[in-house]
Amino acid sequence: MATYIVGVDIGGTTTKFGLLTDKGEYRDQWRISTDTENGGKDFPGQIAAAIDERLNEHRISKRDLLGVGVGVPGFIDEERGIVSAPNIGWKNDPLRSMLADALHLPVYVNNDANLAAAGEHWQGAGKKEDSTFFITIGTGVGGGLLVNGELVTGVSGTAGEIGHMLVVPHGRLCTCGREGCLEEYVAAKGLSKSLRDYLRNGIGTSILDENSVAIDIYEAAAAGDALALHIVNEAAYYLGYALANAATMLNPGKIIIGGGISAAGNTLLQPLLVHFKRFVLKEADRKLALETAELGNDAGIYGAAWLVMKRLGYFDGRSRPLK
Repeated sequence: MATYIVGVDIGGTTTKFGLLTDKGEYRDQWRISTDTENGGKDFPGQIAAAIDERLNEHRISKRDLLGVGVGVPGFIDEERGIVSAPNIGWKNDPLRSMLADALHLPVYVNNDANLAAAGEHWQGAGKKEDSTFFITIGTGVGGGLLVNGELVTGVSGTAGEIGHMLVVPHGRLCTCGREGCLEEYVAAKGLSKSLRDYLRNGIGTSILDENSVAIDIYEAAAAGDALALHIVNEAAYYLGYALANAATMLNPGKIIIGGGISAAGNTLLQPLLVHFKRFVLKEADRKLALETAELGNDAGIYGAAWLVMKRLGYFDGRSRPLK
């Protein structure tokens, strides 16, 4: 009989679920809207109800479920299961115990970017590597680090937060309250800000306007638009600078680039590699591979399933985890 795990990837507007086997095989996937009303107070109950309903549909007993892994876009105290996720409305909420009490199952919670990193490490682009660094670039920028198969989160859970690495002293104000974070220059919102700044200052001509978004900028750059090319190269410069510093400091075997903007392909990757090679310590680059992610939007769900198996000792050489 198969052993199952439920992976949950909470987003600001949509929450995705996956029912997986302990071999990493999908049995089902579904989604619900993320309820941020009333400070997200009702949402844990909705998550539990969505899981119970799907298990009943498949006639899967909870005795055959290892547990539930949950990725949250925010700051996580994994040991206590406490989460702070401003986009949801949670502030020091005991999400793990709320879900565990509702589901009567083991529940494990971590940052969504960390779990996307773990998913790629387990079943994606980092599958054959001992140590990987993952960066996801979308509306914002997140990251996650695995060393010798272990997720490294740091004493406060902020390890891997490359989106808040400072790349421009006294630069743009970031939502974290500091100035010059990487996220403000390479995330989707950062590209849009760059475009508006250049257009308003009369720098360059372009087929784009102030309402253009990141994908428009990348498409215009691929078509040869001079201003779009300049903005993409500028983003690649800052991203290459940050990744080179990460590679020099962490020395991973592979850097994996995921998230929506990674779909820009060579329009971003070619100038990124040029700048990365310029800044990285040569010894750190000698055995390093830089690749795009393989799992797409499913990485977080795979990582959530990995988290359950990891915390229950599934990868420690036992045929079945400790309960």
